[in-house]
Order: sequence, then C-alpha cells, then structure tokens
Amino acid sequence: MSKDNVTSIKETKKTQCFSYEVNMLVHIIADDETTAKAQLDEKGGIVTKRDVKLVNTTVLYGEDKDK
Repeated sequence: MSKDNVTSIKETKKTQCFSYEVNMLVHIIADDETTAKAQLDEKGGIVTKRDVKLVNTTVLYGEDKDK
C-alpha cells in the first residue's frame, strides 16, 4: 500500500466525566412544607452554603496523553 492511500485518523480531544459530591443548604420561603417542597423541586431555592468534593474523574473519549 502506498503512502498516498493512507488516511490519517483525526486527533480527538480528550473528554472526561467529573463526578462531584455536593452538600447544600437551601432556603425556601413558603406558607407550608408541601408548598416549599414543590417549589424546591420545580424552581430551586436560595443556596446559603455549598460544599463540593471531587469524587472521581474518568476519561470517556480520546487519549489520556499523560499516561
């Protein structure tokens, strides 16, 4: 096979999945707990504290050039 017939493979950018554990304190202003829960599920609330911890990183696609 001659060099002219060789198709180079396109280099792919590494794509990763980052998994985080997130603990939050959220405030909801509502008349009762049922309404507060519905509002939290639909719209969210006021976040006053957020702790984030990286749990795992995995390469999904492409090459990990560090290895």
